[in-house]
Amino acid sequence: MSANATLRAGGGIPGQPGGEGGPHGAHDSGPAWPDGARRIGLWVFMVVVTTLFGLFGVAYMMRAAYEDWRPIAYVPWQLYSSTALLVSCSLAWELARRHVAAGRREAARSTSIGALVLSVMFVLSQLYAWQAMTAADYGVAANPANSFFYLITGLHAAHVLGGMVAGAFAVRRAGEAIGLCAQYWHFLFVLWLAVFALLYLVTPDLVRAFCTTIGIPVR
Repeated sequence: MSANATLRAGGGIPGQPGGEGGPHGAHDSGPAWPDGARRIGLWVFMVVVTTLFGLFGVAYMMRAAYEDWRPIAYVPWQLYSSTALLVSCSLAWELARRHVAAGRREAARSTSIGALVLSVMFVLSQLYAWQAMTAADYGVAANPANSFFYLITGLHAAHVLGGMVAGAFAVRRAGEAIGLCAQYWHFLFVLWLAVFALLYLVTPDLVRAFCTTIGIPVR
């Protein structure tokens, strides 16, 4: 299952010709999934993604308990920029959703395009962050913690790229799918905060203390 398949079948504005709930229930470009099915599909996809990142998080914490683990002490400013861009993108999709609800189709389309531009800037910011990490001697192979950093942030960026493709389909019709994009980008922002906390707030001492408390041996 992918975010693209879940979101790209977005409908038009209810009450408008060619939109869902319009005259004769017609659509501009053929039949689309019912609104409820698309929303359920998105929820299922987000649960799968959450599970995937949760498993990586558990693996990260288990590996952090080893003696050779060296926490990442360097936080490139690009990561803070990425956070600001992602929250701006989430807010832009939410504004576009409200435009759709109010029947402002062109405003919804323009705002959605702005959200996609912010998404591109987020991905570029991530690339610059990786370059800054490498320049500061935090290369991918230098330390297990570094490898996890590139893996987890790269996986998140891949889901942003997938959402951008789905968002491009949503912009074409400026309908129900924009609301689903807003929901997905809110999810991506919360997921990013969790990733940030995992990489910079979960320390080996914290992991060892937790493992000792629940009776898991550490090395």
